[in-house]
Amino acid sequence: MKIKRISVFEMVRTFPQSYSLSRGRTWTSAENTFVAIETDAAIVGWGEIGTLGANYLPAFAKGVRAAIDELAPHLIGENPLQIDRINYLMDHVLFGHPYGKSAIDVACWDILGKATGMPLCDLLGGRFEGGLNLMADPGAGPIEEMLASVASFREQGYRRLSVKLGGDVAEDVSRMRAIMEHALPREEYYFDCNRGWTRDQALRVMRQIRDLDVYIEQPCASYEDCLAVRCRTDHPMILDEIVDSPEMVMRIIADNAADLINIKISRVGGLTKARRARDMCVTAGLPMTIQDVGGSGIVQAAIFHLAQSTPKEFRHSVYDPLTWSDALTDAPIRVQGGGAVVEVSDRPGLGQEPLPGSRGNPVAVYGGRD
Repeated sequence: MKIKRISVFEMVRTFPQSYSLSRGRTWTSAENTFVAIETDAAIVGWGEIGTLGANYLPAFAKGVRAAIDELAPHLIGENPLQIDRINYLMDHVLFGHPYGKSAIDVACWDILGKATGMPLCDLLGGRFEGGLNLMADPGAGPIEEMLASVASFREQGYRRLSVKLGGDVAEDVSRMRAIMEHALPREEYYFDCNRGWTRDQALRVMRQIRDLDVYIEQPCASYEDCLAVRCRTDHPMILDEIVDSPEMVMRIIADNAADLINIKISRVGGLTKARRARDMCVTAGLPMTIQDVGGSGIVQAAIFHLAQSTPKEFRHSVYDPLTWSDALTDAPIRVQGGGAVVEVSDRPGLGQEPLPGSRGNPVAVYGGRD
């Protein structure tokens, strides 16, 4: 089997309400890039990456398209089933920029699943028992709005919630206490500052919330500052934005730098490298949340398949991007029955196909045209 053509599509997704993170970063929309890889065996694989502006991560929509423009000509004629070779070739052609490689990698996995008639979770390690405990993100805003958002997700069955903080010590402590005053038994809260605190601010917050049973997520921008804060608090620490490669996961494990890590598929470069990172964590006994930045049903499928192929005791929670986005696919997985626990599809590959006309015309095409 050979890659015959690679097509790239763009889409702007508008949020139902503005989405804010620490340090005043606010967005009302985000750009997604979709990749369709066509083969000479008439199999088409799909991949997707969502980005959140240009000041959340060193990953942005124009960078994705520029990276694909560098990579795609070198992949025409390659066998998409040889996924490790594809990744090696992409890393040889373009140094760094893992986010730009992610959609291509996911599309190759989709092709592999369709060619073998197997769902990706079987190919990524095997389907482990138990449903996926979904995590919701209430976003950031005035405390009253956040409490209402948490209550809404609670009614849908969500028991794991990632609450965004703003970077101001007094305001963040007040927000955390207000949320926890309304918390119910068996709910778990991740308080995420998205790199918004300096080291001294983080330590001040830790002292003021010693009585709260919560996770603290990515308090500072640098690995060194997060590690210093972790060494001086007994709150479980989650690392997120700095988890950008399997190599970083190795470092985190060696330094005992986290109690839980977030693996975002596009941030580490696709399913291939996310699987490597996942396997390291399983070997080290380090639980994970399986995530991505955001997107449609294609991103949802990739997240869910990686999560379903992870042993249950290590998949602490799973992010559902469709809480902030339309599916645009034929078989999205929806929360049903008042409980935010789902199982991944058993359809081949990703198990989701784009709805006709949902992507518009391609903005770039590489390889032969029919």
